[in-house]
Amino acid sequence: MMLVPVIALLALSGQAQPTAAVRIKDTAYARVARAQAIARESSIHSAVSASNARVESPELIGRRDALWMANPRDPLRQEIVQAPCSARVREMVKDDPLVVEAFVMNDRGTLVCSMAATSDYWQGDEAKWQNTYADGKPVFIDQPALDMSSNAFGVQLSVLVKDGGKAAGALTLTLKVPR
Repeated sequence: MMLVPVIALLALSGQAQPTAAVRIKDTAYARVARAQAIARESSIHSAVSASNARVESPELIGRRDALWMANPRDPLRQEIVQAPCSARVREMVKDDPLVVEAFVMNDRGTLVCSMAATSDYWQGDEAKWQNTYADGKPVFIDQPALDMSSNAFGVQLSVLVKDGGKAAGALTLTLKVPR
């Protein structure tokens, strides 16, 4: 979580590690245009709009999230991973070997599309959604960490999904990086 101060300390000490940290961030920034293109894709945008139009109370989200985490065969997992927008996300990232996870969230932070099942359904309590959709940042790159869903050490790049210039959801790409 304190990567920036560590980078500064390492840079001051003359060690080579900041180069790796800078490369990780550069890897993520190099994919911002791709992430934004996916977020603008009409089928993704339509799926987010349709999801936002459905009523889903916080209690229902909590129940769905608990079932999702407890049951790898939860029908909602299958419904999302097999959705047409999920197939489109898979298609749009298939040529990038560093993308190990890609998913789209709605205005409540719940999954709309995902190239594979994630570890949880509700992403609204996580930095990727809070720093994009909730805070309105067009781009957010998290600190590198072990991603439980993809079981890879990675960095998450998140961008806003917009509807007429207004935030409608968020898209996250998890990029595999060396430890």
